[in-house]
Amino acid sequence: MMKKKDLLIPFILLLTLFSCSKLEDSDNEFDLKAAQMEQIGGLFDAIARQPEAANVLIQSAEMAYSDYNELLPISDKAITLRGKARGYAFSMLFSAIARQPEAFDVLEGAAEKFLGPYDPDYISKDLLVVTKAYSVSALMESIARQPEAVSLFNIVSKKYLNYQISSESVHVR
Repeated sequence: MMKKKDLLIPFILLLTLFSCSKLEDSDNEFDLKAAQMEQIGGLFDAIARQPEAANVLIQSAEMAYSDYNELLPISDKAITLRGKARGYAFSMLFSAIARQPEAFDVLEGAAEKFLGPYDPDYISKDLLVVTKAYSVSALMESIARQPEAVSLFNIVSKKYLNYQISSESVHVR
């Protein structure tokens, strides 16, 4: 009986050790699509700083990828990483619109080209939730910075994040 206990205790400890080890999570690994999407945030920032160079900047961004269709399917794996990357890119888009609302058409065109409009066929609910979570703070900051551009932020929110900002007018006191 004692020998069975002596053998059983190490076996249980070994089993506990393996059951407690962390499973590989694809959201903690490098994901090329997430890295590519994140780079587009820099494009929006650069366009806001120098709208006159938008064409050259967009051509330079094509080094990462030329169109969001190259990234499809987006929601096939690494949902958290890709949602964070998209959220970061949209954060930079909101910030760029707040700084340079006159460049909205160019900024929005670049968003359509590189991030693509919301489409439930390639943007899962989970990816959308993560994207919103990582972009809402920048949206609020951008509205506070440029309340006159709420209609522009709303266009972007509806088209890319499937979310409508309140239609109430913003009153600055």
